[in-house]
Amino acid sequence: MKRLSLLCLLFSVAVVAQAGELEDRLRAHVQYLADDLREGRGIGTKGLDDAASYIEAQFKAIGLQPAFGDSYFQEFEMGWGFTLGENNSLTYKDQKIDTQTGIMPLGFSAAGEANGKVMFVGYGITAPEYEYDDYTDVDVNGAIVLCMRKEPGEFDSTSKFEGLNSTLHSTLRTKASNAKQHGAVAMLIVDGPLYADTTQVEQLEPPASGEAYIDCGIPVLRVTRKALVQLFPEFELAKLQRSIDSNTQPRSLAVVEDSAKMVTDLSRQAVNVKNVGAVLPAGPDVLVIGAHYDHLGYGQSGSLDEQAHVIHNGADDNASGVAGMLETMRMLKEQPINSTVLAVAFTAEETGLGGSGHLVKNFPLDLTKVRLMLNLDMIGRVSEKNEFTVLSCKSAEELDDIVDRAKAGTGLTITCKGDGYGPSDHMNFYLAEKPVLFFFSGAHADYHKSTDDAHLINYEGAARITMLANNTLREVDAYTSPLTYVKTSEPPDQGGGSFRVYFGSIPDYSQADTLLGVLLSGTREGGPAATAGIKGGDLLVRMGKVTLNNIYDFVFALRTYAPGDTVDVEYVREGKHETTNVALKAPPEKH
Repeated sequence: MKRLSLLCLLFSVAVVAQAGELEDRLRAHVQYLADDLREGRGIGTKGLDDAASYIEAQFKAIGLQPAFGDSYFQEFEMGWGFTLGENNSLTYKDQKIDTQTGIMPLGFSAAGEANGKVMFVGYGITAPEYEYDDYTDVDVNGAIVLCMRKEPGEFDSTSKFEGLNSTLHSTLRTKASNAKQHGAVAMLIVDGPLYADTTQVEQLEPPASGEAYIDCGIPVLRVTRKALVQLFPEFELAKLQRSIDSNTQPRSLAVVEDSAKMVTDLSRQAVNVKNVGAVLPAGPDVLVIGAHYDHLGYGQSGSLDEQAHVIHNGADDNASGVAGMLETMRMLKEQPINSTVLAVAFTAEETGLGGSGHLVKNFPLDLTKVRLMLNLDMIGRVSEKNEFTVLSCKSAEELDDIVDRAKAGTGLTITCKGDGYGPSDHMNFYLAEKPVLFFFSGAHADYHKSTDDAHLINYEGAARITMLANNTLREVDAYTSPLTYVKTSEPPDQGGGSFRVYFGSIPDYSQADTLLGVLLSGTREGGPAATAGIKGGDLLVRMGKVTLNNIYDFVFALRTYAPGDTVDVEYVREGKHETTNVALKAPPEKH
């Protein structure tokens, strides 16, 4: 092992001698991928396809072989956007409202027709932790429910809720899930007048077409206050909102007893996407290096930018990682190692690790031979002190020592920590019980904003990380014993305590949009799900009283139950329906 480390050191010294050339190549990659012409590399854009073709051309120029038969592309289809039809409407008696006069479907609405009495359910919230439930003492089974956006006491710091700091109960998906859970057949959503600018004419914009929408299970329309007055002139929305907000007590009631009719006309679309992969063939052992090349386009879901419809170039996230991957492969080609190396630029990472999930399920080589997956995601903002944290070091017992040796000659001061879980493409490999490493130079003020541009990249620092990637793969290649995979029971960060309970499962975010249920990639060792016998590959279809059609229903269920509750969970395993009881726990504290 000492001999290998010396070779890595000598190789790193040679690379440092050519550091200027390495930085120039990294800069050229980032400037191309993060140019405005790439349209933020958003799903469905020509710019994303152009980026894929660029990566393919670079693989060819380096001298790498195609990873997928005779192709560098691994194509698959994913749900993306929708087409708004012409027949959206809300009708009561002889009055009909359409998209030109006051209604608009939400992007996650189900398509279809619903008939029923209209029930006002305040803010549409059930929040036991705040001792508040708009559905108390009202029967909405088979009804169309009408609720307001946001939550009680929007500007009241003494409210049971959190005033200006909205809780997750205010999200429209949560309201729709709650309505469906209570038996509603459809939902209307309106802006309450109490805090609205009533001097402006309400305009309901069509939802963005470029999103990975998932059907919420019931038709959902936004409706203007003017349209409500036209349909239901005796309904006093302002009075009811003022009453609810005065003491945070529900005021739910029937708007009308006879039926109204809703029609939502929208059709789901699909788009072809592709991973880009290449192979440097050698021995039977396989090392994988990957980086996602998609980003947020013109500001799709996940954008933190205050401006609408602006290009998010994603220079650091993740043109920098792709550039580092390409140059690592160039080094490995120039001085080959004994292991076969698979390099993959992943698509659809920003929409739920879709590309890496598809690759792991459709692996072009022998997955059992994979010794390590190295993920480069945002390596362009290394600190001026050249301090760098390598994540997922705890996914195998030997990785601390390997990374410590690999840093020789890079000039980096490295901290090595963390398990194999995390919101990037390495997690799908970790769930397949493969050791992983995650290279990430840290979050910054431009993260997921239109300001993440090429001129802000620290190319010298990115070159150091690229050398570290090269050294790491060489160290693993020379390590004669198998790496010892470590399966941790430590829970993931659940969004700052956004869930009331800990279930201990990891959803498979790459599951097909047409598959009803929540497909699991795995379960946490020692967690409630694993203790109850649930495991990766199971399809959850019900959690207590909540039917699970998709991940959003699952999130709703996690907010519905409390620590200490025992719920019966129905799941499908190998085509057979099973039921087990799961004792839910409080989310473990993060340290």
